[in-house]
Amino acid sequence: MEKRIIEFPQHAEKLLEVLKSGRVLLVAQGHEGKPNPMTIAWGSIMFAWGKPIFVAMVRDSRHTYKLLEESNHFTVNFFDEGYNKAMGFCGTKSGRDYDKFKETNLTPIKAKAVDSPVIEEAFLHMECKVVYKQEMNPEALDPSILAAHYPKDVAEKTYHTLYYGEIVEMYGNIAQ
Repeated sequence: MEKRIIEFPQHAEKLLEVLKSGRVLLVAQGHEGKPNPMTIAWGSIMFAWGKPIFVAMVRDSRHTYKLLEESNHFTVNFFDEGYNKAMGFCGTKSGRDYDKFKETNLTPIKAKAVDSPVIEEAFLHMECKVVYKQEMNPEALDPSILAAHYPKDVAEKTYHTLYYGEIVEMYGNIAQ
């Protein structure tokens, strides 16, 4: 079935529900040309600087962080419930050690506007060009969030970088 263009912010509520459930894969591709899918459940869809934006949060200890730092693009791919096993693998294994596409039988396909591929099995794809990034400052974070989500990171200093990606293409097969 041909995937149709989705206009921002159509289906934003459904996309945020899927994101919250952890059925989203961010794909980044660095200089070596080997794409890596990473499960994400934290992020945001917003409108800023006159552009639709997806904000992805990636820890500096992750392989995906290295790939994002080498490029200026990523894709965000939304999945139905039937892909929970693949989401679990991509969220617990490192692309340094595994070819996650091979291990999960997911299919990377050429994106329309960025170098990182989209994933064929996803019901919706966002292609994003990084327009801003910000390292998280733990001193500016609410102490209750710091304690709940970063307890060991205070010593290890592994926090998130927020990547603001302009959504340059958004398309898929999403129910009306």
